[in-house]
Amino acid sequence: MPAPLRIAYPGAHYHIVARGNNKSDLFFDTADRLEYIKRLRVSIGEFDIRVHAYALMTNHVHLFLETQLANISEFMFDITLGFTKYINSKYSRTGHLFETRFKSRLVQKDAYFLSLLRYIHINPAKAGIVAKPESYAWSSHHAYLVGGDGVVRDPWEALALFSENPERALKQYIEFINQDIPPEEWKILDSKRNGFLGDAQFRRQFRCAQSKR
Repeated sequence: MPAPLRIAYPGAHYHIVARGNNKSDLFFDTADRLEYIKRLRVSIGEFDIRVHAYALMTNHVHLFLETQLANISEFMFDITLGFTKYINSKYSRTGHLFETRFKSRLVQKDAYFLSLLRYIHINPAKAGIVAKPESYAWSSHHAYLVGGDGVVRDPWEALALFSENPERALKQYIEFINQDIPPEEWKILDSKRNGFLGDAQFRRQFRCAQSKR
């Protein structure tokens, strides 16, 4: 059975999970992670993508993206192909680095923006890699603490949801990140399947659109 077509349109929000082929590692040293981030900075400029959050784990990557054009597949092809060529050349390997198809969930921004942001930023701590999100160097949590990092270029859209006062907004953001995610919410956010992250009406709307394509 062919995989369903991805829904793409200007202004769409996605939670992307790109995994290593056969659950293999994607990054083998610090230079590899820096290279991925460098390529991410270049590609988001070329494809007019906004990154709201990211986390580079060991064998997968989380991305929370907003497209200005209907080009999510083209963007992901560019970043995964370029990074695969880099890794294969550096380590004298061949073949796929990533799974053939990345996982993507269309996100209902109003309902899940902050929840998904927190989920991605606490992923390294939840996985036991670090004790606290701020101890992990390879996520965008630091961008929210310092005002951007070149991938997340302007974290104010998210911070402004907490308060119009920048200092108060940052304080409330940190408190929010350090709160435990309720188990049922974690279960919804942690789904690795393609699909939709939103309420019943949101899911119905886009399932209908998908079935007509």
